Amino acid sequence: MDNLIYWLWLSLIPNISADKKHFMVNLFGSPEGVFRAGNNDLEQIFSAYYEVSSAVKLLEALKLRDLSLAKANIQKAARIGVRLISYDMEEYPKQLKEIKDPPLVLFCIGDVSLLKTRCLAIVGTRRASTYGRWAAGEIAKKTSSCGLTIVSGMAEGIDSFAHKGCLACGGKTIAVLGTGADVCFPNSNTALYEQIAREGLIVSEYPLGSPGYPSNFPQRNRIISGLSRDCIVVEGAVKSGSLITAGLAAEQDRNVFAVPGNINQPGSAGTNLLISEGVPPITSMNSVLNLLNIDFKSAAERVNLSPEERKLYNFIIQDGSASREFILAKTDLDASRGSALLSALEIKGLIRQEGSRIYAVKQV
Repeated sequence: MDNLIYWLWLSLIPNISADKKHFMVNLFGSPEGVFRAGNNDLEQIFSAYYEVSSAVKLLEALKLRDLSLAKANIQKAARIGVRLISYDMEEYPKQLKEIKDPPLVLFCIGDVSLLKTRCLAIVGTRRASTYGRWAAGEIAKKTSSCGLTIVSGMAEGIDSFAHKGCLACGGKTIAVLGTGADVCFPNSNTALYEQIAREGLIVSEYPLGSPGYPSNFPQRNRIISGLSRDCIVVEGAVKSGSLITAGLAAEQDRNVFAVPGNINQPGSAGTNLLISEGVPPITSMNSVLNLLNIDFKSAAERVNLSPEERKLYNFIIQDGSASREFILAKTDLDASRGSALLSALEIKGLIRQEGSRIYAVKQV
């Protein structure tokens, strides 16, 4: 706790990039070293090093040595069940440490073990088309059923459908917020926020209670891509937050993929541009798995199946596809029970239904 308060103190100094703060920590050996440095030492550092020479506000804040905001956040976090993870803690994700400006402290609500799993970012426009919403949800179902954790920003549109698709099949998801971790934004996603807090993980670098300032969201995008090994852009205009995330992912040496879209759809202009510049396209649901190069067991072994669901799935996968009538007849299921089981398998990403035909989603 003693170390955490100094990490948090430095983290909460506003309007200064994380890389400048890390620079100071490296010079003085720890955030506590920065806190206890004399004014003369601080002034010499700021005059001698280009990396911080222009950060006058940082120098002024360091001289104040005011721990009150850090203490208030620690107390509130303990009271409302928010976990604070500083850069030096074991729980801090190694993947995120690889970026040039990792957050000094993460505010977390939910399952912090997800920070150590393989993550896939799925991002896109708030003004998503019907096709885009479908693609985001289905890609999330497909990949989360193979054990990946889906990361997005919980914005309306593509982000929300990526989270929902993942949760619908029992997968795990991380929402990275541009507000405090205890602030749901937008309000329309209150139910989704609460479900992610229960079944996944909410993450933020901003103080508790912080509103969603416009400048926060481009900043939080580096965390979305930084947590992830791969990033899929579903829809987005040429100048959009999702393309900013794609650019950050590329700078962070992550793999970037894009979903091609209708050339008459403005929301697809950005993704089509990425593809024209060499970003690999998602051409089918099975191509997602190939592009991500996942070494995995069958999806049926990765999700929780009831004995009835497993028996039905094993029957379907023998031939790969069959008519609904044939499957129900051969498995001695009545129409009502059979339809319920088939819907459950589809939600879990193991089959797809096209008319009266049922297809196993084979993992290739």
